[in-house]
Amino acid sequence: MIPIVSIIIPTFNRCKLLQDTIESIFSHNTATDLFEIIVVDNGSTDETKEIVEKIQKENSSFNLHYFFDDIPGLLSGRHRGAKESRGEILSFIDDDVLVSETWLEGIIERMNENKQIALLSGPCLPKYESNPPEWLNDFWTKNENGIHCGWLSLMDFGSEEIEIDPLFVWGLNFTIRKSVFKELKGFHPDNIPKKLQHFQGDGETGLSLKAKEKGFKAYYNPRVNLFHQIPNSRLTENYFSQRAFYQGVANSYTQIRVENGLYFTNEKSKSDSVGFFKLVKKSLKKMINSKSKQREFDDSLAFKFKMSEIEGFNFHQKMFKENEFVRTWTLQNDYLNYDLPII
Repeated sequence: MIPIVSIIIPTFNRCKLLQDTIESIFSHNTATDLFEIIVVDNGSTDETKEIVEKIQKENSSFNLHYFFDDIPGLLSGRHRGAKESRGEILSFIDDDVLVSETWLEGIIERMNENKQIALLSGPCLPKYESNPPEWLNDFWTKNENGIHCGWLSLMDFGSEEIEIDPLFVWGLNFTIRKSVFKELKGFHPDNIPKKLQHFQGDGETGLSLKAKEKGFKAYYNPRVNLFHQIPNSRLTENYFSQRAFYQGVANSYTQIRVENGLYFTNEKSKSDSVGFFKLVKKSLKKMINSKSKQREFDDSLAFKFKMSEIEGFNFHQKMFKENEFVRTWTLQNDYLNYDLPII
């Protein structure tokens, strides 16, 4: 029996992008009884519900489901989707991606043929609104597999299937067996609204760290590829500065959980993952060492973004020390069932 794939799309006030995402899935030739699409609306005030209902009416042969859950943050959307799913395989994607014609077929094929695959991803390629600025080149990092840009969730590890570190299975293209998802107790807090930033966590990184420690296999398959729509607003100094602050908060959350024994019960996993985080940070180092014509400009950006990251880290460290709710939230064992302590 070929397993059913539950495609889970959390969304918030991006109805037009969401429509494009759903329509890209509908372009597949995969039998409709092999997958379902679950849209979880995280409290949108735009026309998200109306658009999904319209798509449902016009495409009645597809299993498209809509749920409303206005608990702030991406975590609630992901976990509500998992709760409502009936598939053995969960594929989490963002509401601003366009999946390729081979994406769904690749997931079904590989997860069915290779039972050793616990997590699966593929190329996450850019679809820019307009030509990106030259300085963006300094944000790409090379490793033994290929290139990636964590700042914009972009990755290209080539045209062959390879085993990868689970930490490279990113949230916009994150497939996992439901049994593994349950065993690892789901995701951690992510995309928390700014006013509740102190409750931000390390998102899919937390799940991937637990998968890594338990020895679950993660694979990259070139057929499981999608395109990330990147508007001009994300190619600005302001966006990257905010992204760096958010990363600092997430790093603080991860460090606190490591220090309190919630990650890494064996030294090998701890050592391997420390090496991974050093690799990710190479993008900033590369910027600092850039010899481009815009050297002075790039160096000032590198310094600013590093300061934003440190600011985010220190902000969360301070909140953890001073706020009992933040301490309890950060050290929570799992978030499959939770109430966000809004204060």
